[in-house]
Amino acid sequence: MTATLEVDRVFDSLIKEFGESGLYFILISSENGAVIKSYINQEFNKSSIALNISQLYELAEEITSEIGIHTPDFNVIHSDNFYILSIKLLGKIVILLTEDQLEFSTVFDVINKCIITN
Repeated sequence: MTATLEVDRVFDSLIKEFGESGLYFILISSENGAVIKSYINQEFNKSSIALNISQLYELAEEITSEIGIHTPDFNVIHSDNFYILSIKLLGKIVILLTEDQLEFSTVFDVINKCIITN
């Protein structure tokens, strides 16, 4: 059985669910930082963000490997009233900048509904 992430569906579903409620950007990138899809309601350097988050994952993978635990599936960065939520899933990284009132479980529910298994 194989699983694939429907990038367009993830992108559209996240915008539909959170677009008016404090979602500032969505970036979907490959593991090496190449931007696949982006939604930005303010000016941000999307390539820099995607590359830096990808490097953060690489560092987290190295650290967890060195101490003998599994690599992380997601990272949360909190700053003032905002979250940067980055989720690594099936070779893609989904990055969101949101207000900190967002329910993480809803984000994971939306993304999980966009995974197709064969």
